[in-house]
Amino acid sequence: MNLILDNVAFALQRAGGISVYWYELLRRLNRDGRAMRMVEHPRAAENIFRRQLDPGPAAILRERRLPLWLSRYLPYPAGDASRPLCHSSYYRRPQAADAVEVVTVYDFTYERFRQGVARRVHSWQKATAIRAAHGVICISESTRRDLLERYPDVPPDRVRVIHLGAAEDYRPLGTADPRTRPADLPQAPFLLFVGARDSYKNFRLALEAVAALPDYHLLSAGGGPLRQDESELAHQMLPGRHTHLASVDNEALNRLYNSAHALIYPSSYEGFGIPVLEAMAAGCPVIAVNASSIPEAAGDAGLLVDEICADAFAQKIVQLEDEALRRETIDRGHANAKRFSWEKCYRETMAFHDEVYARER
Repeated sequence: MNLILDNVAFALQRAGGISVYWYELLRRLNRDGRAMRMVEHPRAAENIFRRQLDPGPAAILRERRLPLWLSRYLPYPAGDASRPLCHSSYYRRPQAADAVEVVTVYDFTYERFRQGVARRVHSWQKATAIRAAHGVICISESTRRDLLERYPDVPPDRVRVIHLGAAEDYRPLGTADPRTRPADLPQAPFLLFVGARDSYKNFRLALEAVAALPDYHLLSAGGGPLRQDESELAHQMLPGRHTHLASVDNEALNRLYNSAHALIYPSSYEGFGIPVLEAMAAGCPVIAVNASSIPEAAGDAGLLVDEICADAFAQKIVQLEDEALRRETIDRGHANAKRFSWEKCYRETMAFHDEVYARER
């Protein structure tokens, strides 16, 4: 099989969940010595995960030096490979007319939460890639349901759910006692908010929940620098009780999970929810919303709320002050996180490639 992988996600992100997914697949392909070629835009060099890969120059198919805003929508090269299997990281199609196409679908946030031209263009590109694909990977059952509801013309047997994982970096450190917490972390008990702060992520709700509990601090990590309005809101609602770290690596984030009272994850919609698994693997209780893919990732280990409101989250935060409940929640989290891994994701993806290629060839 001539395997061609479209690395456009590395050009579109400096970091992020899709970059993590694509990196975890590629590094295992390198590890196993599987023959492949990767299509790359020059901007991919800025991605922090791409920098950790060393596939060798022979494996790279360079794109034309076009602006990213244009090339992200154009078909990508497949070299001179005959009947290649082409897998795009973000909804592009290959130039090869005889390609067997696989695409990964992450979520439908654009369709749900964006408006205007950006939504229309994204939805057109996604729909085109899905309908042309010989195999479609969805990262959760929730995403699969959304896909089949939006595209009833897509044959269900072409669609496979392959769950994501959490990096091996996330584990208990054995130093979670807040009395021994490093000096650069809040000394008060703190809730951890991880990732982007788009509208559906409900960052304001996290601020409101912690504001109702004067003994707690909120630490937000990742998602880039706070916008001015976010910074002003945090200062207004949690004066002296909010810390933001614009970027954290896996090691630093694992330390935060180990030290936090809980991960507060008020997102109302997720394709999967990697932070839920990361936190559980590290021994951090998770408080999240009982919606979209979150119950699928959290299993029976998350403290899930049915009503997306600050009071519901505040109640769960206080419940975790009970040591017996906290210990039980952590133990359930460890067991749940073991159900998922990047190695399992990789093996299932390679098997799906083989299955689709054999069927279409």
